[in-house]
Amino acid sequence: MLDEGSDRRSATEIAAAMERLGGRLSTSAGWNSTYLSASLLSQDLATGLELMAELTLSPSFPEQELERLRRERLAELLQEREDSRTLASRRFAEVVFQGTPYQHPLEGDEESVATITRQEMAGFYRRYLLAGGSFLVAVGDLDPEELAEQARSLLGSAFAAPRPELPSFDVRPLETLEVHVVDRPGAAQTELFLGHDCLRRRDPDFLPLMVTNSILGGKFTSRINLNLRERHGYTYGAHSQVIGRLGPGQFLISAAVGTEVTGAAVRETVKEIRRIQEELVTEEELADTKSYLRGIFAQQLQTVDDLAFRLGTLALYELPDDYYDHYHDEIGRTDREQVREMARRYFHPERMALVAVGPASQLVPQLEDLGPVVVWDPALAGSG
Repeated sequence: MLDEGSDRRSATEIAAAMERLGGRLSTSAGWNSTYLSASLLSQDLATGLELMAELTLSPSFPEQELERLRRERLAELLQEREDSRTLASRRFAEVVFQGTPYQHPLEGDEESVATITRQEMAGFYRRYLLAGGSFLVAVGDLDPEELAEQARSLLGSAFAAPRPELPSFDVRPLETLEVHVVDRPGAAQTELFLGHDCLRRRDPDFLPLMVTNSILGGKFTSRINLNLRERHGYTYGAHSQVIGRLGPGQFLISAAVGTEVTGAAVRETVKEIRRIQEELVTEEELADTKSYLRGIFAQQLQTVDDLAFRLGTLALYELPDDYYDHYHDEIGRTDREQVREMARRYFHPERMALVAVGPASQLVPQLEDLGPVVVWDPALAGSG
């Protein structure tokens, strides 16, 4: 809603103003941040900055645009009821992050979308977006001191309020492997989500853990993918990731597998987690993974948008200014013993959440020896 109108101009007028500059304006929101961004020619920086300041300081949250977006989102939510991956993601979040803001869908659920008001949006804006902790990132042919002076002139003391405290993130620790089945009768495939909460993005172990995860399931030649896809043919692809946030992150393994081999796929996945905890990875695996991570890092810095995103990451997570200067060195220092230690410290196969979306009549018999199985109606799973 930030770009849907200001006190001075409508959404159409704002879009027209940016089009005259040949630029692009967008907004986005994640678990940790809200962004208002613009891409335009360097010669139009001052005009673009004025427009961004207008939207930042005086968004109008017009009722007609709210109702339009509400209708669109409710229609999307109806479609998502039929999407197995969305159902798995939402149920996983509810189990792992129960009692914290992370248990709720980022885009809202049917109840929250249907009932949110303009007044609530305006209150959230004043409480969180006009507070300390905001930052401006710019990449291009510009004078940093001139940009800072323009920003101070346009924004003044708008962000002088104290930075708001984060809500409570007291994650309920899982005590065993919890099995949840979202029943979708007749589904030929089962969507699997397996994992638990994990370290925060700013934790000094984040990069060595990223190396460890890449070997386990973070790339095509990872152990989990080679096992489930190449060796057994259970899936077209299996993937693991460590997601860092301001609050607790998550360790997540996901795959779409044949329903008839769901139980076997879970057991092979757990076997791979235990193997990386017990045995040292090979020198070849480690070298290939370091090369892979260095390569994709370079690819992620090719455009001004890429650079702006990376700089924003430093500010958001309060990482050192020279963080990326030492990125390759940190990756390079990770050795085989450290990989095993990271796996032992942060992967917990004995106390994870397992969510399987598929026909319960076929899944429960395959999974019940792992622990008590809770079966969910798709209409209730992930309802927030």
